[in-house]
Amino acid sequence: MVTGVLSLRNVSLVILPPAVQRGLQAILLCNYDLEGSPLYAVKWYRGIREFYRFSPNDNPPTKIFPYQGIHVDVSMSNASQVVLQQVGFNLSGNISCEVTTDAPSFSTKMVSQELMVIELPKRGPLINTEKDRYDVGDILRANCSSAPSKPAASLSFFLNENPVGYPSTKFFNAGDGLMTSVLPLELRVDPSHVSPNGNLTLRCTALVATVFRKSVELTMSPRTSEPVPERVTSPSCCPQSSHIYMSIILFSGLAMR
Repeated sequence: MVTGVLSLRNVSLVILPPAVQRGLQAILLCNYDLEGSPLYAVKWYRGIREFYRFSPNDNPPTKIFPYQGIHVDVSMSNASQVVLQQVGFNLSGNISCEVTTDAPSFSTKMVSQELMVIELPKRGPLINTEKDRYDVGDILRANCSSAPSKPAASLSFFLNENPVGYPSTKFFNAGDGLMTSVLPLELRVDPSHVSPNGNLTLRCTALVATVFRKSVELTMSPRTSEPVPERVTSPSCCPQSSHIYMSIILFSGLAMR
C-alpha cells in the first residue's frame, strides 16, 4: 500500500542472516528515505500480527506486542531495526515493516520478506553400500543419509565425479520439527564409471539451504585386486560414531555382506 509517495521513498527490508539458525539472533533492517518529512511510526509484523512499533512522539517510543516465540531485544532495536533473540521455527514466514510519515503528508509504505529459520545437521552425510568391491557389470547398491535438519537436506550422488542416480530422496520425521533424508542408488557398473586404476569413488553431497554443504567419499577397488580398500571420508564428515543413527539407512530386503 502506497499513498503520497513524494515524501517517502526507497523503503526496503533486509533480514540478516538470510537463513537464521534456530536459537540464534536475527536482525531485521527497515531502510527508508523520509525526504525531510517527520517520522510518525514504524510497525513490524509477523504475518498479519504486529509485534513491535517505534513511534518517536510516544514516551517511551517503543512498544512490544506479545507474540509467542518472539523475543525482541529492546536495547538493540530502534527506528530502523529490530533484533530478535533465540528465534524459533514458528517465526519462519512473512515479516513486514510499515513506515508512516507524520503531517502533513501521512505517507505509508509496507515491504515484506520471508524469514527462514533453519537447523543444520550435526554432522556430514553417511554412505552405506551392499558390497565393498565391484567389477564392471556388477550392480552397485548404496544409500546416503543425512543427519536431522530443517529443512531436510538435499542429497546427490557422484561416481568418479559424475552425477549418478535419480532424485528419489526419501524423508523421515526425526522429531522436534526436523527431517532426515535418505537417497538410494542402484546402477550397473560400466567402464565409464571406473577410474584408470580400476577404482570406484562414490561421493554423496548434502545441502541445506545455502549455508551447509558437506560430502562423504567411499573408494572401492575391483574384486580381483588386493588389498581390501578402506572406506575414506571427506574432511567435512564427522566421525562414524553415530551407530544408532545408522539404523535408518539399512537396506530393506538386501542381504548385506
